[in-house]
Amino acid sequence: MDIKRIIASFTLFLFVFSVVFAAQTVIEAEGYSVMGDGPEESPIVAQERARQSARRAAAEKAGVYIEAFSKSQNGALTKDEVKTISSTVLEVKEDKITSEVIGGIAVKYTCRLVALVDTSEVEAQMQKDREKMEDAVLINKDQEVYQEQNDKELEELKERFKTAKEPEKVQINQEIKRNEEKFIASNWQDKGAELYAKGEVKEAEEAYKKAIETDNKYSAPWNGLGWIARDSGNMDKAIEYFKNAIDRYSNFAVSWNGLAYANNYKGNYEEAITYCKKAIELEAKYAAPWNNLGFAYDALGRYSEALECYKKAAELDPKDPAPWGNMGSTYDVIGDYEKAVECSKRALEIKENYSKAWNNLGYAYNHQKKYDEAIKCFQKAIDIDKDYAEPWNGMGAAYNGKGKYYKALDCCKKAIKLNPKYADAYNNIGYAYSGLEQFERALAAYKKAAELDPNNEIYKRNLATAKSRM
Repeated sequence: MDIKRIIASFTLFLFVFSVVFAAQTVIEAEGYSVMGDGPEESPIVAQERARQSARRAAAEKAGVYIEAFSKSQNGALTKDEVKTISSTVLEVKEDKITSEVIGGIAVKYTCRLVALVDTSEVEAQMQKDREKMEDAVLINKDQEVYQEQNDKELEELKERFKTAKEPEKVQINQEIKRNEEKFIASNWQDKGAELYAKGEVKEAEEAYKKAIETDNKYSAPWNGLGWIARDSGNMDKAIEYFKNAIDRYSNFAVSWNGLAYANNYKGNYEEAITYCKKAIELEAKYAAPWNNLGFAYDALGRYSEALECYKKAAELDPKDPAPWGNMGSTYDVIGDYEKAVECSKRALEIKENYSKAWNNLGYAYNHQKKYDEAIKCFQKAIDIDKDYAEPWNGMGAAYNGKGKYYKALDCCKKAIKLNPKYADAYNNIGYAYSGLEQFERALAAYKKAAELDPNNEIYKRNLATAKSRM
C-alpha cells in the first residue's frame, strides 16, 4: 500500500456550544499517525505524533470557543492570540491510543482525546502581561513552522527510502532518528511553554531542560529558561540563557528582546538599545522591544526619543497599558503634568487595575498640588499591589504637602520597609522631620538620602540646609 503522508490531517468532530458559557467545556478530538511502511521508526514516537495530532485538533476546537468567549467579555483576541491561548488552557483528562495494521506493512495509531477548557483559565490568560502574551504568540508561530518543517522532512525521508539503495537506507534511518529527536524536543518545549503560561514554573523549567537534553541545538527551550530566570530576578542567568538561544538561532526576536529587558534591569542601557533595535529589525510589528527601547532612552535622559518609542509601542499593541504608563512617567519627569495625567488615565482605560498608572497619576497630581486626589490614586495603587513601595512614598509626599507630617512619616517608613534603599523616601522623611522641627532627625534622613543617591542635587541641598539649622 502506498501511503503518501505519515502524518495525516486530523479528524474534527462536530463541536456545539451554547452562547451561555459554562465554567468548563468538554472538548473531544481525534488524531493519528502511520509508521512501518519503509524506514526504521520508533513506535513510541509514532504514538506521540498521534497524540500531538489529536491535541492540535482539540486546540482548534477550543479556539472557536475561546474566540466567542473573548468577544462576550469585550476582550476580543486576535487569531494568533486565540491559537496561543487554545494550546495553553486545554486540560487533557483522557487520551487513548489504539493501533491497526494497514495493508500488512504499516501501523496506524489513532489517539482519541477528551479535554476540558475552563473559562477562568481563559480569563487568566487574557489578563496576562502584554509583553508575555506577545512573546508567547511569536514563540507559538515559530513552533508551528518548526513542527511543519519537521513533519515535511519526515515525509520526504520516507519517500526517498522507497527507491533508495542499501547504503542510502542506512543514512536515511539515521536522519529519521534525528527527526524523531527533534520531534520529542519540540514536544517538551510545548509542554514547558504550557506550564510556564499556567505559572507552574518549576515544572516548566524541568520540561525546557528535557527539551535541551534531547536536542541541544534547539533554541526555543533556552529562551524559555531565560524567561524563568528573568521572572525570578536573576538577570545574569537570563542573559546567559537568551544568548544561548541566539547562538542557536540568530533570528530569534524574542530572545533579543529578552536580552534588552535584562540589560535594562541591570542598568546596561546602551546594550539594551542595541538588542531592542535587533529585535525590531527582525520583527517590525513587535511592540515589546519598542517599549523596552523607550525605557532605555528614558533612563539615559533622552526623553523625546523615549516618548516616540512608547508611542510606537502603543500603536503596535493598543491593548497594552505599559507604554501609556511609561509615557505618563516621562511627561511627569519633564514637567508636563497635564500630559502625565492624560497618559496615565489612558493606561487605566485599558487596564483599570494597573498599579503603575495609578502611582504615576498620583505623582502628577502631587506636582500639581492636588494632594487629596493624589492620595486617592496612591491608595488605589497600594490596594492593587501591597508590596509596591513607590505609592507609599508618593502618599508620604502628599501628606507632607498637606502639612500632615506624622502621616507622612508613617507612609515613608512603609516605603522604606519595602525598599530599604529608597533614597526619595528618606528625603521625604527628612522633609517631615523638618516640618516638625526635629532637625537632628531631619539631618540623619537627608544624609541617608544623599548617601543612597550622591548625584541628586535636591538631596544635597536639603542636607546642606539641615546642617545650617543645627
